Amino acid sequence: MKIKINQEENTSPTLDVLLKLDRQQQHLKIRWIILPILIVLLMFSWQQHLFTAWVILPSIWMLLVFNHLLIIRSRRQKLQKIQEIKLDPVFMRSLQQHYPHISLKQRRLIEAGFKDYLALHAIQQQAYAMPSNAVDALWHEMLEYPDQYRKLCIQTIGRELNHHPYGDETQAEQQAKQLFEAWKYSCLLHGYNPRNTTQMPRLFAIDQALNWEHGQHFDLDKMTKDYAKYLQEQSSSSSSCGSSCSSCGGD
Repeated sequence: MKIKINQEENTSPTLDVLLKLDRQQQHLKIRWIILPILIVLLMFSWQQHLFTAWVILPSIWMLLVFNHLLIIRSRRQKLQKIQEIKLDPVFMRSLQQHYPHISLKQRRLIEAGFKDYLALHAIQQQAYAMPSNAVDALWHEMLEYPDQYRKLCIQTIGRELNHHPYGDETQAEQQAKQLFEAWKYSCLLHGYNPRNTTQMPRLFAIDQALNWEHGQHFDLDKMTKDYAKYLQEQSSSSSSCGSSCSSCGGD
């Protein structure tokens, strides 16, 4: 991949914007905690007896809310770890050796993109497409150092992240599902609504921002429309990869 200096200068403002994007922490709305407590108090004042069938549903609700709080706490800890962790220098040196024309700022963006991809798996453990060939290039460099790569994965998401190149046996529906799930959680990661966002999530914008050779370019309007269509077609299992398709995924 070759990037001329003038191309880098032209895309520098875009790189700055993408680098400044924050990963949003998930929060539980207070009303989901207060509402069942109020119901229990009202029932108690009315019945004058706490152990009654009227409090069973609010109590179950409270247990579910508490369980959800534990899940959110675990996710926030993983996201914080992803934010703070420093990649082993051997990864970026290897990337620089194979792509010597990439600047430091561009390597930082690719690193941020890989951390975003890790964050998807921290939020929800499932298979996701890799929507950036630039980030995938870094991923391939990491796989050349299995011990360091495994350590990074364990420290951030608690397990090793598997890399699965798509082959002829990979069904289009499976690729589409992984792509749109990546879109959904990439949007949520930055606080965007995947149905009608006006901003492209960083992981989906990196290749275009870097002018990456054979990169994946996504149209914002098309992605939101295709995602809405994907949601409608999920029940019929007839989703197709109408937007730019990835070459690999991870779970």
